[in-house]
Amino acid sequence: MSAGEPSGVGIGAVLMRTLRERVGDDVSFAGLGGPAMVEQGLDLIFDPARTATMWLWGNLKRIPAHKRALRASIESWKTNRPDVVVTIDYQAFHLYLGTAARAMGIPVVHMVGSQFWARRYYTLEPIRRAYSHVLLIHEFEKKYYDDAGIPATFIGHPLFERLANRTLDEPLMARLAKRPAPRLGLLTGSRSAEIRGSLPVMLDAARQLDPKPSLVISSGRPESKPFIDETLRTQGVDAEVLDYGSGEILKTCDAALITSGSASMEAVYYGTPAVVVYRLSPFSYFFAKPHITCAIAQPNLVAGKTVLPEFLLCSGSGANVAHAAQKLLRDETARTEQLNEFATIRRRLVDGPHPTSAAADVVCSYLT
Repeated sequence: MSAGEPSGVGIGAVLMRTLRERVGDDVSFAGLGGPAMVEQGLDLIFDPARTATMWLWGNLKRIPAHKRALRASIESWKTNRPDVVVTIDYQAFHLYLGTAARAMGIPVVHMVGSQFWARRYYTLEPIRRAYSHVLLIHEFEKKYYDDAGIPATFIGHPLFERLANRTLDEPLMARLAKRPAPRLGLLTGSRSAEIRGSLPVMLDAARQLDPKPSLVISSGRPESKPFIDETLRTQGVDAEVLDYGSGEILKTCDAALITSGSASMEAVYYGTPAVVVYRLSPFSYFFAKPHITCAIAQPNLVAGKTVLPEFLLCSGSGANVAHAAQKLLRDETARTEQLNEFATIRRRLVDGPHPTSAAADVVCSYLT
């Protein structure tokens, strides 16, 4: 098993539990992941979730950690060869891990297929070399993989499964609901680079809103809280900062600014009007922006149209973000239209395949 970021670790933990229910106690797990996977019995080789990143410049800086994780995995396979390797998202590393596994004759099932169809600079050959089978979370992707001759199965989006089993902190929500309205949630992501890039933009946007919102921020994970606290202090911004708490924030806030990722799907699940923002370094923006030919927010990909306003930015200005957020807070028609689209997405995902069960079916087909 290998999951390279916190959201992938959550998916991996649920899949591990499902596989154990399906196969029995004889199944064992080893690999890369985080605490939730360790709780399900993962023999941890390396924890890449602490160094997870996105985009070109961030991944270049993580090359030494990727090399260490790859070496540790290969050495582990030599002494305890797995029947199948399951990789989850985090394409920048898993293309190399998958290629190494298949070179040793080990099948690789990759969960959350690469959006190669959205990036003209991306080639198919690394995907074909790295993965024996790809599990897709978006239905429309299946055609692209079929046309490319890459074995793939549409399993649906796994996030809603996890959220349905999540228990929210009722006392916390009651306390947050007492904060002055309008309440604006800032979900800055779980990666350090995401938070450092997006938080200044979100704070700049929040300052431009009228009336001034009451801010509640999810730190993504505890290690990020000192940076957020220091940024708020230096900018003179008053906000409540929570470790995690994305569900509680979304359930009690009037709107949210969200770094692109799984949190945008959480906004759909909880029915919270939202704007998506992702800020790149100038280096990454220069190389990435011309090649991104579709939406980056997952709800927009599922819907096939713009449901959440999304902004891929290079500067720290939040003017456009503020304009979009102001509309959702003040314009009841715009707000209702977005919430209606959220309801349509929820129905589509709930009525579709059972993602973890479908993923387990494919993984089990490779077990000896």
